[in-house]
Amino acid sequence: MEFFAAIGSWISEHESLLSGAAAMLALLGVAISILTIVTKRITNARKSAAAPSGETVQRSISLSELTAPAPYPVKFAHSDGLRIAYAQMGHGPHEIMMAPGIISHLNICSHLPSIRNTVEAIGEFSNIVTFDKRGQGLSDPCMNVPDMTERVHDIEAVLDAVGLDKVILYGLSEGGPMCIKFAHDHPERVKGLILVGTTARWLQGEDFPGGIEEKMLDLIASAWGTGKLRSVFFPSVPPEVISDETYVAFERLISTRSSVKQLIEYIKQTDVRKLLPGLTCPTLVLHFAGDLAVPVRLGRATADAIPDAEFVELPGTDHADLSSAPEGIEKIRQFVERVNSA
Repeated sequence: MEFFAAIGSWISEHESLLSGAAAMLALLGVAISILTIVTKRITNARKSAAAPSGETVQRSISLSELTAPAPYPVKFAHSDGLRIAYAQMGHGPHEIMMAPGIISHLNICSHLPSIRNTVEAIGEFSNIVTFDKRGQGLSDPCMNVPDMTERVHDIEAVLDAVGLDKVILYGLSEGGPMCIKFAHDHPERVKGLILVGTTARWLQGEDFPGGIEEKMLDLIASAWGTGKLRSVFFPSVPPEVISDETYVAFERLISTRSSVKQLIEYIKQTDVRKLLPGLTCPTLVLHFAGDLAVPVRLGRATADAIPDAEFVELPGTDHADLSSAPEGIEKIRQFVERVNSA
């Protein structure tokens, strides 16, 4: 007790000194805060200055911006009694129909950097038509996951609505097999086929040992809505552009976990390998070497089975962002020009 009494006595005698020290500490805290703010501003300014000419540092995108209406008109085609949302963009002379990946939403995809930037780059030399698959995005809902025949109907319905008799098909990820099926069944309407980050079959099996293990496909459904999949599907979109919190909200908004689980079950059954040798249109297959969603071996195997297909392995770990691989955009430009001049 005498020890604590002595401390109390010392504090009383040196109260003015302690008050001064506290004031100094408070001022030091303010100075540090100001210095931190200034340092951040200088760093950001240096990043902007260091960016190549014509480029700017990407700013953060909020959830409200990500889900805002698309900057182009959304129209509707009719397929099997359902409305299929579609849109046109770009201003080039070549006609390309894009079939989306595992989940589609015309509004969100028009603001999602990896997809938006790719479409804008291809739109420099093409008129692009894309759509939301039935049951997704702005298209009418449906009770079950559409089968391959229904997906082909949707492609045909959109082409008819736009008034295109013949087009170059661009199948991204899960959109690849439906484009393969359409090109096989309707060769008179397909000038060429572009396949990006996709495969003719997903699930590993005795006759397809290079496929994806079932447990790995199941992980997609179980991880949906947690943010764990951004490094798989959107590695080129850093947290500085879309925060982890916004990304999680985006996943939960675009689809429920149960819907994704149903879609994964459909993907497991997808197998259009037997159609590949019968394709007669020029085909370009693009795949990132480090694609974590669809391993590059699957893209290579698909290209090997298509007569005279050109396979291009792109450097990087992305799945869909061709804006991060300008050589991929250039390959597409050369392909569409060659197809349309034939």
